[in-house]
Amino acid sequence: MKRVIVKINVSVLLLVLASCSTNYRMTTCVYKDGRISREVYAKADSAFLAGNRSGNPFLFQLGDRWMVENLDSCVKVDFFGEEGELNVKVERTWKAEGTFSFFSANEKWMKPLAEPQEKLEKHFRWFYTYYTYTCDFREIEDKGPIPMDKYLDKPEQALLFQGDMSGYQGMNGVELKSVLEDAEEKFMKWLYHTQFELSYEVVEYFLQRGGEAAYAAKLKTEKEEIFLGDKNRKEENECSPEYVCTLLDKRYDTLVFTDLYKANQKEIQKMYDKKCVTMELFDNQIKFELAMPGELLSANTLLKEGDRLVWKVDAYRLLGGSYVLEAESRAMNTWAFCVTGLLIVLAGYGIIRKR
Repeated sequence: MKRVIVKINVSVLLLVLASCSTNYRMTTCVYKDGRISREVYAKADSAFLAGNRSGNPFLFQLGDRWMVENLDSCVKVDFFGEEGELNVKVERTWKAEGTFSFFSANEKWMKPLAEPQEKLEKHFRWFYTYYTYTCDFREIEDKGPIPMDKYLDKPEQALLFQGDMSGYQGMNGVELKSVLEDAEEKFMKWLYHTQFELSYEVVEYFLQRGGEAAYAAKLKTEKEEIFLGDKNRKEENECSPEYVCTLLDKRYDTLVFTDLYKANQKEIQKMYDKKCVTMELFDNQIKFELAMPGELLSANTLLKEGDRLVWKVDAYRLLGGSYVLEAESRAMNTWAFCVTGLLIVLAGYGIIRKR
């Protein structure tokens, strides 16, 4: 029964976050000459559409090289089963070979989604030119004070967040379901523990600031015992500073912590939100589309729309490691076939003349 409850809680959490998502459509076109064009679509407010760039709806900075275009009307786009509306587009073309980045993040915490490291390689092979494109969305490093490895091993993280089954080859559906349920349960334990630590830090800070030296000393030495004694950690998904204050009041049979929270509520919430700012990344998802020159040889996605490859990129995929998009194609060198054909004809003609 416990597994079922955890699974429902995780599903509800993901559903709520998905319904509140800020959607971006990012289209990338690689040309034979090595140029890359990039378009990013978003939904902007009326002020931005009127020319006020202070309310930038994108995760990255808009410099002079980005051309901004307001769309005539909201365009509806399918974001993996959810419909999103977009009304503004920015566009830029880059002559790129080797490693490069199109973007500069608005804020440091946005970097994992806003500043992917990209690479384009061209290899000439007479009849064909081969193109290899990679886009590396790097792992979210600031995941809080509790290492995720304490709860989930690397194969579990790769499976849960990126759908990577390399550590579970040969399993059937029943076995995979059991593995996923266990991984989800461990993830929720990690999430709760992380929130507990952050909330605890905030309460400690304000307790020390208020001069409660005796309680502050107890909190430092008894933290692990307090966490393990929290009966709600197996039932709830959230552990806020307000809840930690209630928990501490019960433990020490006092109202000191609740009074502390009431007296500093806005400041406490502000500090807690600042510590949890990375969570805002989970409000965003990117529909990444890629068009490669010539014949597609390989890609690490099965999703396609027309001639474009499609990936879903969000913060969940960056929790357990970097999320790398890869594609390879080849374009025919028509002139090489013509030159080769001409040489064959001339060689044949020369042989005939000698006879």
